[in-house]
Amino acid sequence: MFLRKNSVAHRFFFWYYLSPNDAEPVVHEEGGSYPSGRFAFKENNGYLFKVLYSEHRIALECFHALTDGSGAMAYLKLLVERYCHHAGMLQVKFPSGLNYQVRPAKQEFSDPFQHLYDKHVPSYPAISKAYHRKGDGPFDDRVKVISATLVTEQIKERAKERSLTIGGEYLSSVYLYSLQQLQLEEIPNQKQRKPIRLSVPMNLRRIFGYDTMRNFTLFAVVGIEPALGFYEFDEIATEVHLQMVQAQSKKRLLSQIKRNVTGGERTPIIRFAPTAFKNPLFKLLSDFLGDDQYSGVISNLGYVALPPHQLESQVVRCDFHLSPPGLLNKISLAVIGYLDKIVVNFNSFYATDTSLERLFCTFLVEDGIQVEIATNREDKR
Repeated sequence: MFLRKNSVAHRFFFWYYLSPNDAEPVVHEEGGSYPSGRFAFKENNGYLFKVLYSEHRIALECFHALTDGSGAMAYLKLLVERYCHHAGMLQVKFPSGLNYQVRPAKQEFSDPFQHLYDKHVPSYPAISKAYHRKGDGPFDDRVKVISATLVTEQIKERAKERSLTIGGEYLSSVYLYSLQQLQLEEIPNQKQRKPIRLSVPMNLRRIFGYDTMRNFTLFAVVGIEPALGFYEFDEIATEVHLQMVQAQSKKRLLSQIKRNVTGGERTPIIRFAPTAFKNPLFKLLSDFLGDDQYSGVISNLGYVALPPHQLESQVVRCDFHLSPPGLLNKISLAVIGYLDKIVVNFNSFYATDTSLERLFCTFLVEDGIQVEIATNREDKR
């Protein structure tokens, strides 16, 4: 199996590590309507991934310590392939998919960040704190979802009119525009408004040519400066397009890698510090280099291609969920495309506040895009 999926995490005095897990993986029946819930490791035989099923659905949840969204999708496709085989359905084979019968290539489970680390490159500079919306009402750790299904051709036309990509640029621009409206209501004084930024994960496999199944993602941070004044949507779109191009520069990415690897793995005082000391330190680093710097997350897994004559008639929908980063940013957006639809899932810790989702979807409708809404919220108003 690829990427040591049969692994269990251990806590040692100086570090956490993965070791082989010989226990039988557990397949869970879906219970409840909230995705990305807490892992009960004992009930999951210690595994860092969870496979769930319901009457018409197969789902995979996993930790970033194992892989990223692209790696998880590759593994899910392999699960579907083997499920079809054992269920006596048509023999399904994904083009360029994983082959469980072949020993993984060394690059498949290698760590590209270690290979690309260059001590001579200056570390990526830190940036100022971003705007974090307060939101209304209570919140908890159950992931409430509002799912917006869009017509691919319509959103493609709107993005093309502005020379934007769909997921990374057009939807990011809509997200920033919606957050700008919320900040205007919350902070009337223009000079007091903070930067609004998004964290946009980038799949580095295509940029650096590594075929690893480990987590190989860095983040583009794109945004606007509302203290300078109100941004029209097309102004935001221009900013996002330029910033996304810059973020994919190999030189900038190598600088990020230098900062991340040095801070976490190659500084002796940190490497050999006890885990009891590292845990709060890494939480501070995560806040300072992560949550503090952006106002939200939007992740685009791209278009899911299934074997047309075998699965497209059987699989009616694909979904992608991303648990919110934490208490500073209580909403994340996860985007996936399948057939003629794009699904945007708003994953939220807010119990009742859906103002961001409403602004976002209202803009899409006013821009000429048909939106179909579904939710797992008990209050569906």
